[in-house]
Amino acid sequence: MSLAALLVVAPLGSAQSADVRVQGSADAVRVEARDATATEILAALASRFALRYRGSADGRFNGTFKGPLREVVKRVLDGYNYVINTRDDGVDVVVVGPASALAVPPPRPVPRGRQE
Repeated sequence: MSLAALLVVAPLGSAQSADVRVQGSADAVRVEARDATATEILAALASRFALRYRGSADGRFNGTFKGPLREVVKRVLDGYNYVINTRDDGVDVVVVGPASALAVPPPRPVPRGRQE
């Protein structure tokens, strides 16, 4: 195995295992996933790049993702609500949960000095 590739194998049961391979730089990432969850892909990216993540995403993937790190993360988390914050030294990702078709409006502020 070359130094440019990283192999992460996580058992998913007695007969199956996920396979995530990460190659390239943060500007040109290549991720190959076989029966891997989005969380397993994020973990593989975090072990290779300056990426920190919180939360989990259960969607399973078989396929290849290519592009800048931020774009790969966005494609992996398609269908989830999440926040990406780019720092000088890397990327922070917070997975909030599955996306919903229902919009929830924020609470209306109560004017100061008035209680309801």
